[in-house]
Amino acid sequence: MRFYVNGTKIFAVLYLVFANLISVTAQSDSIYRLPAGTKIYLRMDSEISSKVSSVNDTFTTTVSRPLSIRKAVVLPAGTIVEGRIVQVSSAAIGGHNGEMKVRFETINFDNSQKRKIDGHLVNEITVTSTQTFNILSVLGGTALGAVAGAVSKADKGALIGAGIGAGVGTGIAIFRKGKDVRIRTDEEFEIELGRELILPVRDY
Repeated sequence: MRFYVNGTKIFAVLYLVFANLISVTAQSDSIYRLPAGTKIYLRMDSEISSKVSSVNDTFTTTVSRPLSIRKAVVLPAGTIVEGRIVQVSSAAIGGHNGEMKVRFETINFDNSQKRKIDGHLVNEITVTSTQTFNILSVLGGTALGAVAGAVSKADKGALIGAGIGAGVGTGIAIFRKGKDVRIRTDEEFEIELGRELILPVRDY
């Protein structure tokens, strides 16, 4: 009798484990679930920039490419995604470029339901490198200085002029203002979900 009871308990435990495994497997492919790491393409509604934007400023974007699971569109194009600026600094003298970090926090569905998300940019906001400009400034200053020194028709004068010109070029690079970063209106970019998102139940 005891053997029968113990066997029944073992069978019940194994059955529950098996059922849970089936449930987890089914949920992982659910059309109502977007796992962490899911990428979504968005389009900016209105430009944000390190020049004029401030921390905690909010903005809106729209889904630019529909997201589908098992041929069902779970996130249609045009869905609104709200974001917020969490860190920003404008460009400054000395070639310091502006910086801006944003976070995507809410998805607004067409049935008036909302879901909180943890979304971040796949590619950080950057500006075009200005290293070439700095080098050209120094080389240009060197060349002008050398020409000015050569007017004296003395080798020493040309060398001194080149040195002065290099200093001038370096000064230009140092006191030049950096560039601000921005996401322009209608610019498309990609975000990634940092945690799982459970979608509202809809008739797909």
